[in-house]
Amino acid sequence: MDAENRSRLIRSTALYLFVAGVLGGISFMTPFTVGDFGSFLPYMPEAMVNEGIGVVLLPILGGITLFYLSAVLSIVFEGRLNRVLVSGIIAGGFAGMIALFMILQPVSVVTQTAGYLVFGSFSVFFVYNILSAVSEIRGQHYIRVVSGSATIFILGQVCVQMVNLYMVTPGVPESEQVLLIREMLTWGFAAAAVITLIGIFRDSKNPYLAQVGGIASSFPIVVAMSLIGTIYFNFVSGRLVQVSPVISQLSPYIEWTGIVIVGAFIFTIVRRGMQESMMVPFEAGPWAKHVQDLSPTKGKALEDFTDIIGDFVKDGNKERLLVKLFRFLEENRASEAEIASTLRELINYEDDAPPSFARRGNAERVARQNQDRRMELLRRTVDRINQLGLGGLVREAAATPEAGMKTIS
Repeated sequence: MDAENRSRLIRSTALYLFVAGVLGGISFMTPFTVGDFGSFLPYMPEAMVNEGIGVVLLPILGGITLFYLSAVLSIVFEGRLNRVLVSGIIAGGFAGMIALFMILQPVSVVTQTAGYLVFGSFSVFFVYNILSAVSEIRGQHYIRVVSGSATIFILGQVCVQMVNLYMVTPGVPESEQVLLIREMLTWGFAAAAVITLIGIFRDSKNPYLAQVGGIASSFPIVVAMSLIGTIYFNFVSGRLVQVSPVISQLSPYIEWTGIVIVGAFIFTIVRRGMQESMMVPFEAGPWAKHVQDLSPTKGKALEDFTDIIGDFVKDGNKERLLVKLFRFLEENRASEAEIASTLRELINYEDDAPPSFARRGNAERVARQNQDRRMELLRRTVDRINQLGLGGLVREAAATPEAGMKTIS
């Protein structure tokens, strides 16, 4: 760990210990109550006046602890997965303050139960974010789809439990409104959980199936459309109107809105599917696009070769270099077999990916190794071009790749 990060870690730790000591000391070692700080609180139920101030301060301490943990992770580790963990823990700090206060407050048992539900919901969502990041890192889309489907179903059940907590009174018959809301949430989230499983087909070779899978992979859209569809179904069947007669005044606007949404959905799938199935086979591909956009005009070819080489060696951008070399070999009448043999290694080259979760400094080490690999690859490519006897590169290539490349231009 370098001196700057070590200093940041020490400062963060010292600040956290100070704040935690103050909040913990006031919570456990003083007789202060919530009523003593009533003028500083936006709202204070009468039942909490005599409760210890720890009911308020401990949730704040829990949130600050998560903020400190996120700071430690961001200082000590790096990588894509670490960024997901840090952002999730920061969000968990805010959610934890609310959930922990709901659990610790002694006024309402219902609110305590809701606090556990809030805490559990965020935990499930946090695990989903981690699995989603792992899915993208490993290129296994099904992990995100399956975990997303399970998360949607669990969150739906949490919403149903919230309705039971706050809209159902023990010993009192449930109203039609409560039954309808609970059924719509249950069926809406269940339908969304099933539909999202179609997202597995996002990478299908069938363009229509891939389009449907891509739409199903957009979880917020699927959940919203499923809930709207459930409401629309209950409206069409007449149950929603029976429970709330005022909704009948919105007809026929609701019917036409549903028809337009379904039509737009079908049109989007068909149009994109036809574009992919009919137009993709006739596209020249990204190689031709690079040749068209980046190839120099005849007469003053490859004038900026030094910058292109630097762009490849430093940043790993090989497309422009490939176009330059391809045009050079083609203009010097190299055969297709010679061009393929000369540029094959450069075409297939890929940088080593930086670690998704590692101690800070590993990504920089991988970047240096990639730069060394690109330099060696460039030198080998120059040697292959020299062996073809084009441009008199043999003498210059023995020095540095840059010098050998300059003789091409």
